Order: sequence, then C-alpha cells, then structure tokens
Amino acid sequence: MSGLIELKQRLREHAEHHLRVAAMEELRGRYPAGTTPPYRDHSGLLWRYGFVPLYRRVPWEVKERAMHALGMTAEGSGWTPPARSPSDPWVPPANLRR
Repeated sequence: MSGLIELKQRLREHAEHHLRVAAMEELRGRYPAGTTPPYRDHSGLLWRYGFVPLYRRVPWEVKERAMHALGMTAEGSGWTPPARSPSDPWVPPANLRR
C-alpha cells in the first residue's frame, strides 16, 4: 500500500511542477522585458506537451471526479473540513485569537 501512496505523491509533484513551469512560461511570454529564457531540459516532454495542454482543456468537474476516484484529495487522507455554512465568516482558531 505504501508504494501506491508514493506513486500518487510523485504523480502530484510532477503535475504541480509542470503546471507551475507552464504558468511561468505564460507569464514570461506576456511580460518579456527583463526575463531570460529558462533552461529547457528534455525530460518531461510527455508532461509538458501532453499533460499540461490536456489539463488546461478539461473542465474542473471532470478533474475533481478523477481526483476523488484516485483518492488524491484531502478527504481521501482522512481529513474532514470543519463544519461551517457558506454564510459564516472565517474565524481564527481559539488558540490564535487575541
């Protein structure tokens, strides 16, 4: 079971890394003054040219269903969000209040 957890963690880390790199590239394209092109290694081509464009085109509902099915959410780890209705304002925990 530990191997599956490690695989999910690696998948998430790779996905976050390549989405972050793509976002930085997009910003660099919009604001080119004073920026230098980053080092482009040849690893991660499938992530860069396959995963990132596909991820950007898939609707959020589909992504959310996939994450729940794979158990890659906070709920999958046993964490439960605090009970609160949408109209309640956020209140800091008691130990952080002054």
